[in-house]
Amino acid sequence: MLSIETFRTNHPYNRTMPRGKKQVYGKGELHFITCTFFRRQSKLGMEKHRDLLAQLLEELRVKFRFNIVGYVAMPTHFHLLMSEPGIDSADNSIQMLRQRFGRRYNTSARTDEQVWETAYADVHVFDQDHIRERLNFMHQAPVKAGLAETATDWEWSSARSYAGLPEGVVTVTPLPPSTP
Repeated sequence: MLSIETFRTNHPYNRTMPRGKKQVYGKGELHFITCTFFRRQSKLGMEKHRDLLAQLLEELRVKFRFNIVGYVAMPTHFHLLMSEPGIDSADNSIQMLRQRFGRRYNTSARTDEQVWETAYADVHVFDQDHIRERLNFMHQAPVKAGLAETATDWEWSSARSYAGLPEGVVTVTPLPPSTP
């Protein structure tokens, strides 16, 4: 008689199917990324730290060759809607962003504490309605949080680009206006 462990190990399903969530790359879908600071600390509470995140995001956009369709930097987290990179993967791009920001933040704050939560969210967004829904969610976040009166008042968001205002450091590739 087979033991349960032997059955689990040798069953064809268990040998061929990946365990856990596997990222899918190469299909041209957008990635909606959410990264949160450790214990939801307000690491982007200061303007200089939001500026640093924007600067690093732009540097990595160029290095990994991806488009930024939308973003917002909030005090406790950030959201990013990005295309798949031309070089490497979205996962490696985000990991590098988190590492670089963490080092620079800790140097600036003169600390060695953990900066990011271990995991982050990467959701594939592929239809226009969901893309626009995510953009609206990101652009309205500073208003809902009481950080700005209008979405375009918050400098660390792609809302300014979609409104035709000067962007700032991060280059945004806006979606074309929707057609009825």
